[in-house]
Formats: sequence, structure tokens, C-alpha cells
Amino acid sequence: MHCFTGDKAGRRVSKVAVLDTIHGAETIAQRMVECGIQAEPLEVYHHSASLEDFEMVVAPVHLSPANPHLLQARSLGKRVITHHQAVGELLALIPEDLLRIEVTGTHSKTTTALLLAMILSGQKRVLSHTTRGLEIWSEGRARLLREGLSITPANVIPAAQEALAQGAEALICEISLGGTGIGELGILTSFANDYRIAGGSRWASSAKLQMLSLARRGSRLVANADCRISPDISFAQGGLVQALPGGLLYGEDRLELNLSADLDLPGYQTAISAAAAAADLLGVERVEAARALEGFGGFSGRMKIERLGGQTVFDSSNSGLKVADVRRALDKLQGPDLTVVVGEDAQTVCEGLDIPLLADLLRERRSEIGELILVGERLRPLAEELGAGTAENRETGLQKAQSTRPRRLLSAVKCFR
Repeated sequence: MHCFTGDKAGRRVSKVAVLDTIHGAETIAQRMVECGIQAEPLEVYHHSASLEDFEMVVAPVHLSPANPHLLQARSLGKRVITHHQAVGELLALIPEDLLRIEVTGTHSKTTTALLLAMILSGQKRVLSHTTRGLEIWSEGRARLLREGLSITPANVIPAAQEALAQGAEALICEISLGGTGIGELGILTSFANDYRIAGGSRWASSAKLQMLSLARRGSRLVANADCRISPDISFAQGGLVQALPGGLLYGEDRLELNLSADLDLPGYQTAISAAAAAADLLGVERVEAARALEGFGGFSGRMKIERLGGQTVFDSSNSGLKVADVRRALDKLQGPDLTVVVGEDAQTVCEGLDIPLLADLLRERRSEIGELILVGERLRPLAEELGAGTAENRETGLQKAQSTRPRRLLSAVKCFR
């Protein structure tokens, strides 16, 4: 793998400060040290350090420009680059025979990456890096190698190392807030429901456009039509490729698509469209892509339906859960005897739910819910008002819910799985 230079003129810098140990600074700094660079990871939320002796600063794109370290870096005239850019340079010489795909966007990233891995694994040995962890894919099936890795750009480094160690032929990485530039193919899943980052100073979509600004020459792009850019292939409503009930639409051509009757198609429509478009651009026969998706019923944590001994569990607990997803689940599951476990596991997610918005939703829909269990400290004060039980985390909440063996159970907890 390539060793970092960092200087605009290609000269090698000798000392680099890598900010934000919570979001991967240690991983990036370690890789730089392996390259012979004196790099130091710095915690930037509770401590202050002098940047006087550093030639360059590497900072996450989400860090507020008002952070004391960034203010200091600017006042000292230090060059500042993003974590994404640093990782891209550190991995610039990944062997060319490893197909590299990066996925970013405001939603549907994990599902897009997993569906594309499923499709490609009919022809290649694929390693996927998503919020589910590092998984190796073969013939449409995944085997978990490592869990607990976040999708911060720094973790593309261990993902690439694992791909090489496993003899993978393709690497698919879900990345927050943009691409690193290592990808031969980039996928922008959506810009819908955009949100503010960096202390409210910029939109997340502007950061995600690093997928374009850091892209290698000759790389290709697949993008949702809602991104309003000109990719190699567009998808979703208004795009070239669309997943519809019973079929895949490629422009004017329609291909039959037989998914599980239990699949929540509206929740998967963007991801299926994106994966099909990417596979098409990569030269996968359309009929092969449709065959790979045959009978698909969803992924755990993404409105996956499981039927167990007379009980139906609707699993929608994942790191990307939003209040709108909870509302859509309640709309879909209208009917008697519904037990709901809802909330956030603050120990496993950086950005929690919009609690005021969730509280309003639960007040509005409380009469439709049998037993209600609220997960997380921020929802605990609502328990008495809503006549609800409480739990510290998703696992405890589900244990409480199962004690009464409900006929229908919705799990909608924002958590890292």
C-alpha cells in the first residue's frame, strides 16, 4: 500500500496531527507511522494540544470549524485535509486487480452495499465493510469476519487490509460523509433528508460530494436522481434504473423481479435500484442481477420480517433509524396486539434520534400500540405519560417484550449492529 506524502508538491511531511480519536484518528495515525511519518492522534473534544510543531493537520469533515484545534491550525497557517483525503492517499496503491467500490449518501448506504455484494458474489469473492461489520461473500451468502467497526473513513484501512488477506476480488465500503478516492466506482445513494454537520456550518450532502472531488481519474459514478448531478448511471425515481413492484426498469426495458412477499419494498426500493444500476455499470448481466435477488426478504434490522412459532417480529433496529422510519413501520403494521420496542441505544450510536419528534409520534399513535417499551435515558421521562415500560438498551427491551410473548413485535431502536 502507498505511503502518505501529504504535501501539495508531493514532498513527504514529517509530522502530522490527526484529530478526533473517537472517529478513527488512531487508525490513520498508525498507518502513517507504518509509512515512516511521525503522526500523533489527538482527542479534540475535551482536551487542547499545541499544533505548533506539526506540519499538517488531518481533521474529520464533521468537526466544527469553531473547534479550538481547527481555529489554531488556521491561525498558524497549517495545511488541513480531511480524514477521507488522508485515507485515500494512504491506500492509493491498492493492487489494481481488487475492484474497489465506495458507497455514501443520506440513507440506504448499508443496504445498497450489501445488495451489491450479494449480486457480485455470484461471480467474485467480495468483502463488504458496512455497519454490520466486515463480511466475506460467496455465491450470495455472507460470513461475518469482524463486527464493531464504524463506517468512519479511517476504517477503510483495515477493510482494505482484510480484503487483501482474504483474497477478495472486490471490496465494497460503506463510508460516512463522502468517498476517500480509492474507488473505481462510487455510489451516491441519495441526498434526500439532508442534514447539517460541522456545528451546523455545512450540509452533509456537500461533504458527501468528496466522492467526486477526491475521485481518481477514470472512476465511474452511480447516483440517485435526487442528487441532481450527471453520473454514469442514475437510479430511483427519475433515473435510468428503478425497482418497481414485480420488476426492474432499465430505461424502457422491464425485467421481471421476484422478491419475497414479506419484503418491505418501499424501504428497499432505493437500495435495490442502486445495486442494480451499479451491477449494470460493472457489466453484470441484468438477468443475473435479477436472479441474485430472487426471493430476497430483507436484511436484519431493516424491516426484516421473521415468523417464529406463531409470533411475527418486525426488525427495524439499525444505526440509520429515523423517526420517519418508525412512522412508516407503524403505518405498515396497523392492527391489534402490536408490542413496540422503540428508542435509542446511546452507547452504540453517535447521532441519536430526534426525541421531541419521536415523542410527538408516540403520543399521536399510542392508542394503536399494545405494550410500549422505551429504550434509552432520553425517553425515560416520557414513560409515565405514555404508560410505557423502559429499558437501557435494545437487548433488555426485547427481553422485557418477550416476557409476554406478543403475537406481533416491532423492534425499532437506533443502535449499531
